[in-house]
Amino acid sequence: MRGVSVDFQGRVAIVTGGTGALGSAVALDLTAGGARVAVPYTDDEHWAALLDRAGTAKEQLWGAKADLTHSADVGQFVANVVGCWGRLDFLVCIAGGFAAGKIHETSEESWDRMFDLNLRTVYLAVHAAAPVMIKQNFGRIITTSSGAILNGGGAGIAAYAVSKGAVSHLTEILASELKGYNIHAHCILPGTMDTAANRRDMPKADFTKWVSTKDVARVIRFLLSDEASGVRSVAVPALGPG
Repeated sequence: MRGVSVDFQGRVAIVTGGTGALGSAVALDLTAGGARVAVPYTDDEHWAALLDRAGTAKEQLWGAKADLTHSADVGQFVANVVGCWGRLDFLVCIAGGFAAGKIHETSEESWDRMFDLNLRTVYLAVHAAAPVMIKQNFGRIITTSSGAILNGGGAGIAAYAVSKGAVSHLTEILASELKGYNIHAHCILPGTMDTAANRRDMPKADFTKWVSTKDVARVIRFLLSDEASGVRSVAVPALGPG
């Protein structure tokens, strides 16, 4: 995976959650391959930080404020990207959220919030982007679930696990519905990622067993590349060393 060389020149991508830990790693990885990347954001400081990290590649980045749980915002964002760059090749859905809690401890508000952040954002992004990809007869869609749902996992994080499980199922359906238009859909299931927030929240954990955001970004890069044109697996675990 580390040796995969890609040429994304001329490709246009949207990365939701592109100012976060994983999203920024993906956005910067795609710009390094030559792609133009659009990022919806809500925080000006986080967007400025991404541009700063991009260095000379910041000319390949474009961003605008958008609430990914609102259909009008998402639709307008996608329309602006296509209006500016003429096409949309890649949609990488990383935006989401996390909340712990057993089922009987989870409030209705928290339950709904997890589904809004983790599932509704994916639905709205695909709903807006898929027609563009169908028209151009090409597209690659990556969604993000969680390694925590594998093997029936998710106890203690009920709303998060069920919403992420729904993302995986939605992606399976997408792959079937869109395969006739040269559109591939894959769902990444990362293990615990080595981020500053996770280190802060779990200071006693063994960080060496966590997967790096750069490694997950490399998996996504491969799935978006022509090298993966024959890949038909929809659910792709990225669990790290251990």
